[in-house]
Amino acid sequence: MTTDEIQQIVDRAYPLIQKYYGKGSKPIPPIEDMEGEESDTSEAQYDPDTNMMYVYTRNMKNEEDVLRALIHEYTHYRQDSKLLKKYRQMYTYDKDPFEAQAKKNEENWEMFSQK
Repeated sequence: MTTDEIQQIVDRAYPLIQKYYGKGSKPIPPIEDMEGEESDTSEAQYDPDTNMMYVYTRNMKNEEDVLRALIHEYTHYRQDSKLLKKYRQMYTYDKDPFEAQAKKNEENWEMFSQK
């Protein structure tokens, strides 16, 4: 996918995701396209310290990938940031209850699809 195609999906779906899941305790996080070491293995990331969401566009293959990433990271934004950090230290990715919740929410991706 091109950066423009991804941006079009973000522009259309991100407000709908915000409306559906509601606002967290912090301001709505902006989204940035990001390249870097995380971008080799991840599709997106939420940083609770900066309240930023990052989308690694080179790892997005289709609309489903983009929507799942947005929902997943938006779920993390809505979670308690202190617990989010604590759980990341306490659990492996597969055992983290906040990751399980984010993965479960991803299943709603089709609600935000244009297909």
